[in-house]
Amino acid sequence: MNTKDIIEITRSNNISPNKKLGQNFLCNSTIVNRITASGGVTKNDDILEIGPGLGDLTESLLKKANSVTAVEIDSGLFRILNEKFKDINNLILIHKDFLKGRIEGNFTKVISNLPYYCSSEILFQLALKYQINDIFVMLQKEMAERIKASPGTKNYGALSVTLGLYYDPEILFKIDKQSFYPQPDVASSFIHLKKKNNTGLDKDETELFHLIVKSAFWGRRKTLRKSLLESPHSDLSREKVINVLIENNMDKDIRGENLTIDDFIKITQMYSGYDAKKH
Repeated sequence: MNTKDIIEITRSNNISPNKKLGQNFLCNSTIVNRITASGGVTKNDDILEIGPGLGDLTESLLKKANSVTAVEIDSGLFRILNEKFKDINNLILIHKDFLKGRIEGNFTKVISNLPYYCSSEILFQLALKYQINDIFVMLQKEMAERIKASPGTKNYGALSVTLGLYYDPEILFKIDKQSFYPQPDVASSFIHLKKKNNTGLDKDETELFHLIVKSAFWGRRKTLRKSLLESPHSDLSREKVINVLIENNMDKDIRGENLTIDDFIKITQMYSGYDAKKH
């Protein structure tokens, strides 16, 4: 599907790309085929696609996969997709906001060009509500770099640590702005998120982990100790925080952006078990 095709389809259906919903349609068939190939799609795969748009990637996936479940929030696009794929048997098309509820199915992979305005929320939803081992998604280039960032680098932050608890990320390739219509303001990257088998934390510790990470990064220039003790996002015990950091031999001037995911896991576990240890 090229730019001319997209313009004709949207005009003939009396719709236009919705900027609020992050609707930038791929108009580069080479990229569409590369996405499908990078996902290693076979007849053993049941794919979940979020935000299929005009269905160009959907069509490519349907040729390779056992089934595709495509979730589209926009009623105009859903109508177009419903007509386009009305005779296709291995597609389940759902008109729904993915973030509101759970999509039923035994999915082997997620392959999507995610709407950029809510891509982080979608990824967290996938992490918390679904057990899908392989997630292949297109994101803003900056977001992909933040997810992949290493401790001590300028892009490393709460997003890197929080998603890193669940996934091992790999940036597969970049996509220029000219591959979309309308053109977005930023370049994009296609990324593979491999689900980790075990985070090492139970449910309560996981909630505490997210709270500690959020608190550690709320003040970028603050030390870890100061961030945890003064964060507006939590009421962590001063005694526990200080003692846990001392027991971890952490320099009093260290910042959250210098800690690895394993460091945050260790702090969480020690803080969680602090009272039991005292007894």
